[in-house]
Parts: sequence; structure tokens; C-alpha cells
Amino acid sequence: MSFDIQNLEIVKLNKLESASYFIVWIGAIFYSIYQVHLTDHYFTDYHDTYEDFRPGWSWIGRKMDISDREWRSWIPFMYQLIPWIVLHLIVGQLIKRFFFKCSLILSSWYIASSIIFLWYYVGFMGVLLALIQPCVDRLLISFGSKILAWIVHLAIISIIYYEKTYGFVFENWLGIEEEKYYMLTIALCWIQLRSISSCLDCIAHDEEPKTLAGFMRSFLKTTAYCLYLPTLFLGPVILYKDFLEGIEKPPELWTPKRISIFFLNLFRFIFWLFFTEFSMHFLYFNALQFFPEVVKVLEPWAFFGMGYCMGQYFLNKYVVIYGIWSSVTRLDDIEAPPNPKCIGRIHLYSDMWKHFDRGLYKFLLRYIYIPSLGIESGARKLFASFLCFSFVFLWHGMELFIFIWSFLNFFGLAIEYFATAIGNSAKYRELTMNNLSAKNIRRLHCIFASPLLAMSAMSNFYFFAGAEIGHLYFRRVLFTDSWTTILLLLFSLYCCCQVSLDLKRIEKQKETRTKKL
Repeated sequence: MSFDIQNLEIVKLNKLESASYFIVWIGAIFYSIYQVHLTDHYFTDYHDTYEDFRPGWSWIGRKMDISDREWRSWIPFMYQLIPWIVLHLIVGQLIKRFFFKCSLILSSWYIASSIIFLWYYVGFMGVLLALIQPCVDRLLISFGSKILAWIVHLAIISIIYYEKTYGFVFENWLGIEEEKYYMLTIALCWIQLRSISSCLDCIAHDEEPKTLAGFMRSFLKTTAYCLYLPTLFLGPVILYKDFLEGIEKPPELWTPKRISIFFLNLFRFIFWLFFTEFSMHFLYFNALQFFPEVVKVLEPWAFFGMGYCMGQYFLNKYVVIYGIWSSVTRLDDIEAPPNPKCIGRIHLYSDMWKHFDRGLYKFLLRYIYIPSLGIESGARKLFASFLCFSFVFLWHGMELFIFIWSFLNFFGLAIEYFATAIGNSAKYRELTMNNLSAKNIRRLHCIFASPLLAMSAMSNFYFFAGAEIGHLYFRRVLFTDSWTTILLLLFSLYCCCQVSLDLKRIEKQKETRTKKL
């Protein structure tokens, strides 16, 4: 039987073995989550100086952990944005119905709807601040240099990061409250990402207009893309080419079936929103992150369960946010990236980056990885990956915990790349094929992948909770916890690897059946 290390999911284990792995992995997840729930006694008589909790739903009778700033800010903001999005969609639909194939009118409305909301939310000066980037973008397109474009865009990202973290010039200048300034800085980061996409695409296709009318058409489209209201503040990343395709193709009118699909998807993500808030009444892992002295002495199941909860919560947050706004953009005829896949069924670094934030993955692939690759070789692949993670570090914020997270992800991908190269080498194939069955090769792969999965998870803890908590996980795994604890952890992760391969196989079978139909 011939297969490479990337296609081990084609090897099917017997049903009893696969079921055993699934039961062990799911059992480990639920038991560890239960152990995290038992840590709530640390907050029984907690003096809530920083307002980490608020009274929960009355029928539950427990307080709710609201210590995560993103959830505490983003969800109320989304509620505030709803009427504006409804207006945006309805007027956009009317334009598509009565001004068929007039993308300029549609682009003008997209710009107007965003400017009206920004004016209402952060005032006139906030509007000017948001318009600076599309204007700079347009100027850079006229120069036609990708190198210059990257230099200027990276400099702007650095300025946004510095102002957001260390300076308060813009906040004082704008004269707005802290929460609104926080949301505006998030919007500026997203605008910058879209500015890079539109700028590089226009330069690549030599779209510098020769006439004033051509300039205005191009400027309207790039500005509409940069300020597109449904993705202005919270994403996801939609590439410029996909946005253009959405506004220029013949519109799909709102049929009862299409509206029904939209609301079904919307209700699905609203369910996950309320499910996440429900869980925050019983699991206080977000608040625990601020008490490393407590985390340090948690018993192993609670300690590693806290790590899983941080990852699952992070996933739920983006499933809700990206899911809702992706549903809106699809109703607006603009195709958004698919939603993140559950972290509990992914065991490879490459798959995590490919399937979590798929819009960002497409952005990195199109504008950094492929252009940097040139003549394909192992060294060039690693160099292109290094550039991608350097950009990730810069865009997410140049802080120590972001650097560690980015570096460990690059390091993990490098290990995975070398392991794949070894696994596909002639000597390794000959050695394994002659001495092991296909099923045992798959089991061996999962044994090797388990420590890498552990490192993948712990590297993300730096991103979720900061450097101090991230250091705690590495110290305990490498130096403190007993061998029996580490072996139990690795066995649980081994089961996760097996479940991941089984689910990949099922997905491929579904794709094959769909193609045949």
C-alpha cells in the first residue's frame, strides 16, 4: 500500500479501536472541564476589584465571568450595530434591484453607510482617521511598487500598534471614551489588512487608471472594500478579489429560501453565543488567568482542562463573531471564508492555521507565502513561513507573548515540515513498509504527533493568557509534573490524533460523494 505521511487518514482502523479513541478523548475533555468547574471555589468570596464578574442569568443563580475584554466589548457592540447592518443590507438590495450592474453606486452606498455609522459612533475626527488608510492605499497604487507598498503598510501597522499600546494621542485628540477608542483601533487594524489586499492586487494587475473617471471608479471600489461595514470592526478577512467579484457579479435576489438559510445560520451562531455565555456561569477560567499563583498549584486535570477551555472558548468566540458577519456578507452576495473548525478535532499545526482563521490564512498565502516562495525548495518554504509569522507577530501586536506564540508556531511548523519530509523519504518508506502494517504506521504517526500537539496547544496559551501563564504550562510539562501525568496527557493527545485522522477521512469521503453527484 502506498501513501504519504499527509494522507494517513485513508488508513481505516477497526470500529472498536476508533470508538475507543473517541470515547477516551471525549471523556478526557469532559472530565477536565468538570475539574475546571470545581475551581470556582477560588471566587466564592472574591473581592471583585476589576469587575471580572457580573450577576448571571436569574434562573441560574450564579455570577458570570466577564473578565475577557474582547467578549465583554464585542458582543454589546454587535447588538449596537444591528440596526445599521439592516439598513446597509436593505438599501444595498434595492440598489442591486434597480441599478443592475452598477457596482459604483453600490460602492458609494457601502462607503456612505460606513461613514454615517463611524460619524455617529466616534465622531467626525474618527471618520477622518478611518479614511486616511484608503487614501494612502490609493496613493501607493499610483506608485506601482509592491516593495514601497509593504514598507508603508508595515510602518502604519507599527504606528497603530504603538498608539494603541503606549500612546494616547489619538484618544485625546478624538475626545471619545475608552471603549469606543478600543473598537476604533480594532477597525483600523482590519482596515489596514484590507488596504494591503486591495493595494497589492491593484498593483499586480496594473490597475492604475489613466483618466480622472477611471481613478474615481477605482478609488470608490477600494475604499468601499476597506470600509465595508459588516467586516469593518470584527472581520473576517475577505480578499479584495472576492469583494470585487461579489459587487460586480449579477446579484442574487432575496428569495424565501435564501432568507430562510440566512436566518437558520444566524440562529445557529446565536445559539453558540448563548451557549458560551451559559458556560461562563460555571467555568471561570478567564478570571483564573489573572491569578498565576492559583493556576500554578491546580491539580493536573484542572490545569490541563483550563488550557483546553481557553482554546475552546477562543474558538467559540470566533465561530460566533465570524459566523454572524460571514452570514451577513453572503446575504450581501460577497463570499466569506468558511468558519473555523473545532480545535478538538485538529492535531497538526498546518491544519490549525489552515482551518481556524481561513481568511487570514488565504491572505498570508496570497500576499506573503507564494510571492516569497519563488523556486520551490525546503529552505524557501521555511523562509516564506518565517515571513508569514513575522507579519502575524507585527499585525497582532509586538509584545513578548505574541512573539513567543508566533515563534513557537513557526518552530512547530518547521518540525512538522521536516517530519513530513522524513516520512516521505525513500528510506523511511522502505523501513516502515517492510516492518509495519499500514495501521501500525498510522499509530506510529500519532505517537510522534502527540508531543507536537502538546507544544501546539501550549504555544497558543501564550496568545490566550499571556507570557506568565504560558511559561507555567511549559514549566509543569517539562520539569514539574510526574511522568505518569505526562504519559496520561500524551495518551489523551494520542487519542485526539486518531480522532482527527478519522474525521479527516470521513470528510474526504463526503467530498468524494459530493463530487460524484
